[in-house]
Amino acid sequence: MHLTAQARIFLPGEDVFRKPTFWDKIGGFFGGEADLRTGEIQLTQGVLALTEQVQQALALAKIRNAVTLVIDTDVIYQDVDDLEDDADLLVKAARDNADRFARGFQVLRAVFEHEVDGLHALIEITVRAKAKKAEPIATVSVGARIQELRPKDGESLDDAKERIGKALGNAQLVPTYRNALNNLMNKIGAGLQRVFASGHVEVDPADAQVVRPSGQDVRALGQSGGNQRDADLRDTPMYPGRGGYGPYYDPWGTYYRDPMDTFVNLMILDALISPHYGWGYGPGWLGGQWSSYGAPVTVINYNGQPYGNASDALSYSDRLGDVHSTANMDFEAAHWDDSSLASYDAGDSSWGGGTGTNFDCAGDSGTFDCAGGGSSDCSTDCSSDCSWDCSSDCSSDCSFDCSGD
Repeated sequence: MHLTAQARIFLPGEDVFRKPTFWDKIGGFFGGEADLRTGEIQLTQGVLALTEQVQQALALAKIRNAVTLVIDTDVIYQDVDDLEDDADLLVKAARDNADRFARGFQVLRAVFEHEVDGLHALIEITVRAKAKKAEPIATVSVGARIQELRPKDGESLDDAKERIGKALGNAQLVPTYRNALNNLMNKIGAGLQRVFASGHVEVDPADAQVVRPSGQDVRALGQSGGNQRDADLRDTPMYPGRGGYGPYYDPWGTYYRDPMDTFVNLMILDALISPHYGWGYGPGWLGGQWSSYGAPVTVINYNGQPYGNASDALSYSDRLGDVHSTANMDFEAAHWDDSSLASYDAGDSSWGGGTGTNFDCAGDSGTFDCAGGGSSDCSTDCSSDCSWDCSSDCSSDCSFDCSGD
């Protein structure tokens, strides 16, 4: 189960002007004056100062555990040693790479993690150098996991399933943790507003989702034998493709490889649509309880496409594949066989194959936010998804995302 929340930061900036065209020059010759404004603004702060401000804002919310700092495709800081309270090291790494910052940037991503009130949260702050005047220059995306709903070290997956299944029967569980994430977001928003006093911060309420894992993720769980209980920081972030930055975007999968996340999602999907009277409830009960207690849960595909509200899961259960058999496979078997996954994969769908791309178009002319790994995908991405991926309208500035497009 995922808890997610988002915030937007609107900052002042300078107007961005385009180069005059031939016809602009002709008009000027006859006394006309062309409007060369693009409708965009560009940040006036230096990227190093911006990094320090982000760290200061999160410190006010008592968030001091840094994960990574990425400037465009350059990883400036990576917490490979899982250090605590290392936000100052992230800023130091930024200062030590002043020559990289001197070249300017298109996208800055600073990532922190925080544990509070039984939640393990990942906070990703994305800052773009340019944005349309009506759009935020920066976004905060938070993905959180409920620690109570994760297998513990030394606990078998069967025992974990029994414990978690019974915990889900507490109808107050999801609303309680959703409120905890809302409290954290309010603190983050207050810290950002204090540091970026000349700007404006908007904070959305937290949402809850259950994700239908991809067949690839299920195989990875089986191949690990259920032995990996903690999330591993990826060597290279796996940013989502086209559509992945929508309202259900969760940075957890971008930066972590987490088989137990797959396990928990599978068993909760099974609990939604299959009989579990030993846990105290039957099909359809969980989703209805969450909604009635003011914390509706959305069921989504791993690429961010929603199926619908969990309270209606029985009406679209056929689209989820054979979740019951898959969730009850022996993932701890010494010789795991995924041949029975055919009935689960049959319901699988994806925009981009479900694998994501490292820096989205690695090895291609584009650097960020392309739909897939080939140049042909970039034109599709820019033409259909400008609001998320392009710094300007597609016709004038897809170079921001797909430099060859």
